[in-house]
Amino acid sequence: MDIKIYLCFIGVVFSVQQVQAVYENVQVSELVHCPGLYCGRVALSSGNWSECGPCPRGYRANTTTSECEKCLNRLIFYDWLYLGWMGMLSLLLHWVCIDMTAKRRGLTTGVLALHISALLESVAAALITLLLFEPMGRLDVDSCSVERLSDWYTMLHNPTPDYYVTLHCTQEAVYPLYVSLLKSLF
Repeated sequence: MDIKIYLCFIGVVFSVQQVQAVYENVQVSELVHCPGLYCGRVALSSGNWSECGPCPRGYRANTTTSECEKCLNRLIFYDWLYLGWMGMLSLLLHWVCIDMTAKRRGLTTGVLALHISALLESVAAALITLLLFEPMGRLDVDSCSVERLSDWYTMLHNPTPDYYVTLHCTQEAVYPLYVSLLKSLF
């Protein structure tokens, strides 16, 4: 089985083939709707479906069939503004840390060099991250668009069928916007 692993600045992104390998022992022959808003099923190579669970990164559960479908939406203008703000937040935090640890209060050539290197580092990180996201090699991003407010708080919407066992279907429903938030914080 072909397992593709892409190393990014934000962590390791596993492809659908690896998620399928986890569910290979599950035998669900027909696609039945899963409980909850964010639980979905992955199509297995054997023709069966996985158990209800979180969709892989970059996929979203269809609201009618619960099939995990690849997100192919393009970012809108406000999404680009959000990603730009997250990149700027990282740069501003770099600059504040440089200014706080500088031994002198004035803007010396050493401090200015650190500011310029932080700017170059942030721009390079943003460009490389955009090139590594799907579609790879282009400065564009396939995304899951925001449909409702609960898309930002999926962990609050894990279903509990029959009030017995909670299905943990937490996923990135606003992929990759939530990833950029985490990237800027760490």
